[in-house]
This record gives sequence, C-alpha cells and structure tokens, in this order.
Amino acid sequence: MRGRPGYAIAEVLVAVVIISISFIELSGAISKIMRSANQTALMGKSISVAHSTMEEVMAQSFDAKGSEAGGYVLEFNGSGDHLDCGDVSVINGASALTISGWINPDMASGNDIIYSKNGADADNRILLYIDVDNEDLYIKYENGGTNQYGKYTSFTTASYQNKWTHFAVVFNGSGSGNSGKLKLYINGADLALSFTGTIATTITDASGHPFYIAKSDADYFDGKMDEVRIWNVARSEEEILDNYKSGITDPYAENELKLYLRMNNGAGAVAFDHSNTMAQGTITGATWTGQSSSWSTSLGKETEASWSEYNDVDDFHKSGGFTDSDYSQLGGRIYVKYVVVDPTSWAISDAGEGTITDYKQITVKIGIPGSTDSTQLSAIKSAKIIQNYGLTYSPYGN
Repeated sequence: MRGRPGYAIAEVLVAVVIISISFIELSGAISKIMRSANQTALMGKSISVAHSTMEEVMAQSFDAKGSEAGGYVLEFNGSGDHLDCGDVSVINGASALTISGWINPDMASGNDIIYSKNGADADNRILLYIDVDNEDLYIKYENGGTNQYGKYTSFTTASYQNKWTHFAVVFNGSGSGNSGKLKLYINGADLALSFTGTIATTITDASGHPFYIAKSDADYFDGKMDEVRIWNVARSEEEILDNYKSGITDPYAENELKLYLRMNNGAGAVAFDHSNTMAQGTITGATWTGQSSSWSTSLGKETEASWSEYNDVDDFHKSGGFTDSDYSQLGGRIYVKYVVVDPTSWAISDAGEGTITDYKQITVKIGIPGSTDSTQLSAIKSAKIIQNYGLTYSPYGN
C-alpha cells in the first residue's frame, strides 16, 4: 500500500493546474477590475473636461456682433438713408478721439460711407468710408491740408461683405508720426495703414456742421449698423480688445463717452444717445431690423487661427481633435446649431438648415479611450439677454 507514488504525483499536478487556473481567473478578474477602475476614472475626468470646455465656449458672445440681443439694428439703403447727430461738438478741434461701431456692409459698388463731419471744404473734415470697387477702407482726418489720410488696403468683399465687423478709429494728436496719430482696429486687431500726407495734431474745427452716420455729401451707406460710440480720448489697444464685444452697463457714468447710439429701440425716427451728452440721432429713411435676422448664417470659425481668437460660440462648431492639457488621453469635438425653444414648455427642437433663431445649442462630446463610450454635455446659449452686460447665469454665464 506504500507503493502508489504516481497517484500522489497526479494529485499534485491536478492541484497545480487548479491553482494555475485560479491564478489566471484571479488575474483576469483583477485586470477587469483595473480596466473598470481606469474607465471609471477616465469617465470622471471626461466629465470634468466637458464642463471646463463648455465654460470656455459659453463665455463667448452669442454672435460675433456683440451688441445687446433681443434688440434691433438700423438698415440703410445706400441712396439717402442716414443719421444726423447734430454738431457733436466734442469732435471739433479735438486732440484725441475714438469712434467705433458695428457695420454689416452690402459692398455693392461705389463708396459706402460709415461716418463723416465736413467743415468749410473738402480739406477740413473727418470721413470713414469703404471704397468698394478697390476694396480699400479710407480714414480721412483732414485739417487744412489736401489728402491727409490713412488707408487699409485689404478690406475685401470676401472678408467683409454681408458680415458683421467691428471698427474702431483712434486719433491721438500727440502720437509719433502718422501711425502714432491715426490707428484702425478691426474686430479688436490693430491693422497697418498706408498713409498719404501728414496727419494733423488736431481734428478740424467743424463747429455748426452735423456729424453724419451713413452719409457724406451725395454718398451713403448700404447695409446695417449698430452700437456707434464716440469717446473724447484715444482708447488703448487693450481697451479696444477688451470691450469691443461688450455693451456698457452704466453709460451715464462713463465721463469720456460722448455719444452712444445703441440703436435698439426698434421704432421711431430717433436713435437715442445713451451717453451723458444725450445727442440723439435723427433718422432719415433707415429702417429698424430685428436683431435675430442679423445673426451669422454660417456656423464655424472665419479667419480665426486658434481658440484664443474665437469671438462667438459658433466659432467652436466642429472644432475637433482637441486634447485637454491636464488629461492628454482625453479629446473631443464641439457642435453648435440653431434651435427653437418653446417659451411655454421649454422643449428644444432643431431650427433646420439655414434657419436663424435667438438660441444656439452647444454640445461638447468627449471620447473615453479604449471604449466606444463618451461623455456628452449640451447647453443653450440665448440671445434673449443682454450680452456681456454684467448679467451672469450659473453655471456657464450668459
């Protein structure tokens, strides 16, 4: 009975096999647990990335044109429509001045006049206009001298026709040389001008002559305008960049703001001045147009090169392949579309291709590495509140 070693060896081998199988099963279970834990961690991180990405998108304006929503713009027909703002005496003989606004030019042909104030003759005036045929933007600040102006030579129809564009013309009589005295900012960017003649140290004194919007002599403006402002100082590049998309919360408290035409009353023959000057603009011919019809029809970035240059939520549309700086494994895409929101039930539905509304739905989708799962977060950006007017709604702002 002592001679059964083979049986004992077989038992040992079976035990080893069982232990091996158990170890494999345990390893598999541990691996599954680890994968599950990793997926859970990645899912948690993806939620964090989705929220932080959404915060960045929602911090932008509803549309590149950053004026108050739910309001109006003025539309000019190019053949007589204009605003007469009266003398606006702060311009006369000024040594520093900033004039800014939003334009959406049709750029059909001829000269599109943005603003003007003529003195005794053509050698004494300020004038901003688009030479449509040659695709130039002229800034004429002439004070007793023929041809004193700066010119931006790349105001092309491809870039600016039927698109909302913000302009700011800054005059600083104490600046160094022509480029120091006269500057042009388009959508917050300081653009190089070519100059003719010598820009004077003061603006001509055109007392008693009106400041026109959309008119100079027999030339007019064809398109839409909004949010025209005049400051009696030379605003800095930082001030232009920080504020060109924003409304002004308390314009009466801005002592340097001397004309502020919001153009948002929607009816009547006057464009009210919301500055402490109260120099209303008398409307001739121009018509009030609802703001929603002025929003961008196309979704996606235009000329912006990176996220830091995006100036409205739809610039992020279909921006994909991005990765988070803290979680390099995670990346995703952003989608933006116009939607319809039922005011009673708050039900959301697609607006349909090419339809513009006062609501945009932003969707951030973050993929989970190693799976087909993803984290998806959606939010509604509404144009029904005043953009950047100090109003904040949790969690993503306006």
